[in-house]
Amino acid sequence: MVSARALFIINVSLGLLSVLLVLMLLGLKLPTLGQAQYALDKEEPLCMIEWQGERTMLDDIDRCCLQARQQLECRAQNKDNLDWMCGTGEGLQIQLNNKAYNYCQQQPYW
Repeated sequence: MVSARALFIINVSLGLLSVLLVLMLLGLKLPTLGQAQYALDKEEPLCMIEWQGERTMLDDIDRCCLQARQQLECRAQNKDNLDWMCGTGEGLQIQLNNKAYNYCQQQPYW
């Protein structure tokens, strides 16, 4: 037999779940983990373009995201406060910090 305490915990859990489902049915939008992570990150988005050893800052974050998405792969790195590197190996490389990378992941074309 299941103890009274276990039944109480199950009932409370099911009650909370049903309230959450009703709120979702009424149109409440809960933030995804990516949106919450982006909102909690207080640093400024940073994007650098590297071509033939020369680095240039790109201030337009949307254009940076488009350029990064066109690359073959994005992988984690830890270099000069830039956490992600998107590129094809040789040639053009787009380097982003976590704030910029999380912003890009929220875009519909990513």
